[in-house]
Amino acid sequence: MKKKLVNYNRNLRPGFGGPPLLVKMSLDVVSIDHISAVDLDFTICILLRQYWKDERLAFTGTNESISLDGRLVEYLWVPDTFFPNSKFSFLHNVTMANRLLRLWPDGSIVYGQRVTVIAECNMDLRKYPLDKQNCSLHLESYGYTTDDMIYKWLNGDDSVRGLQNLQVAQFRVKNHRTKEMIVTYETGAYPHVAFSFRLTREVAYIFLQMYVPSTLLVMISWVSFWINKDSPPARVSLGITTVLAQTTFVTSARASLPKISYIKAVDVYLLMCFFFVFAALGEYAIVSFESTRRKRKAAKKEKEIQTQREREIAQRAAFVDQIFQVHPDEKLPELQMTSTEPEEEQSWSTKEGSSSGISEETKARRMARIRAKVARIQKVSLHDIEDVDNIDRYSRIIFPSTFVFCAVLYWTVYLLKM
Repeated sequence: MKKKLVNYNRNLRPGFGGPPLLVKMSLDVVSIDHISAVDLDFTICILLRQYWKDERLAFTGTNESISLDGRLVEYLWVPDTFFPNSKFSFLHNVTMANRLLRLWPDGSIVYGQRVTVIAECNMDLRKYPLDKQNCSLHLESYGYTTDDMIYKWLNGDDSVRGLQNLQVAQFRVKNHRTKEMIVTYETGAYPHVAFSFRLTREVAYIFLQMYVPSTLLVMISWVSFWINKDSPPARVSLGITTVLAQTTFVTSARASLPKISYIKAVDVYLLMCFFFVFAALGEYAIVSFESTRRKRKAAKKEKEIQTQREREIAQRAAFVDQIFQVHPDEKLPELQMTSTEPEEEQSWSTKEGSSSGISEETKARRMARIRAKVARIQKVSLHDIEDVDNIDRYSRIIFPSTFVFCAVLYWTVYLLKM
């Protein structure tokens, strides 16, 4: 091998000056360690193998391939492959540099490396967490144009192995595909290969972390509809607690995702839950306001009735005094009253006052009619106040049924989009 390297120039590609060199690729995916929706990237560890033919290294004496020390790569020409969508990558060096070098008698070479790459993945999170993502890893020549080198996959889609049995947190890895292309820059056209794989997010984790607690908070907020409206501390504290807890869920959901301009599916559900929780608190504000308003209105009516009643009693007492002061043969004075009683009650002086006096039974009957009238007015007033409780009664039906309708609509729309 040392003789082969005496006149070997590692700075010139095989077949320099001739047709472009064909370099084939294959790889095994060891692991996909982390897929970040915040940074929009994924971490992948691969065993990358590159195949090409360098006739300068051809040898005789055996038909078998020989495995060489990986450190010999420092003396050979190798493709300048890099990962254009990589944010960071490194070659594993424990316990030695993880390299494989194998040579065949005709000069064919396979060069393998164990590499970890943090590559960007442009994710569309509008349907998160019901989303599916396509991530890809790209390989390209950094300095050799298509005039000098061509990249191809060794066996098409079968050139990438290891994805079928891969376990990825929160994701399921679906089918993959490979592609070959040429990318053009200002300095020329360069060979480029890539493979992409489809990721389907596992909803169970996020469902238990966000959807279930948010739904339970909405249900807890409905408890206030069964609490007496005259217990403000209990209802207000329950409403504020659920609103603050729901706000925490919305904040945590946004913290675990990138700051993007569009609305995600989880945002729609959390905001819907926040609206229902806040609406439950607002419902008590309406109940409290309406109850106070009606109580004041009833108290005002009752005061007016009491004032009118006292005025009528005073007028009748004055009239009774006049009756006992006149002669039995004289005509009784007519009583002018402003009472709201029927006309037949107001003209009692002409029907029953024609006598020289008023019996106790007649007085008692008239007073009973007055008390009955006041009681009827008070009863109507109290009935109006009790009607405020109907707001809570209706809310016990309207809030749950509306929430269930919105939830069914939400899951129907987003599941159909999947």
